[in-house]
Amino acid sequence: MKFNVEKLKKMSRPMTEDEKRDIEFRRENREWLAISERLALKLRHILKTEGISQNELAIRMKVTPAQVTKILSGKENLGLKTISKIEKAIGKHLIEVCDDDSQKIKTFNQQIVYHSYLEPKYVTSNPVSSMTKKHTGSYSFIVMDNIFA
Repeated sequence: MKFNVEKLKKMSRPMTEDEKRDIEFRRENREWLAISERLALKLRHILKTEGISQNELAIRMKVTPAQVTKILSGKENLGLKTISKIEKAIGKHLIEVCDDDSQKIKTFNQQIVYHSYLEPKYVTSNPVSSMTKKHTGSYSFIVMDNIFA
């Protein structure tokens, strides 16, 4: 097997300033980038299951196909106006915001599991249960039920 010195030098070069800025940007914005990725994943799933093309979504939202491509990349900082346009175009909710202190997530082992907005944990409807899980997400609950069903 031949050793390629040029390829090794190219791979082991120091990072450029653009690459350093990109890494810093991702580090500083990791929270909303994660939410954007989850929204894009859910939207892709809905488009696939409903048989809606990206071009059709662009027409329904009255935006360019390039804008839909950006949204589906999971790297866009979506505003509420854009999210509302998406929800109207697909006829489904991507995000739900609760008025009360807890949001039903799903049933697990015949118990209802809730996400508490007052405490950073998941709790079950059974007070005897010790099932809690640390949660570091945002205060808006991204609806992900049945995303891969």
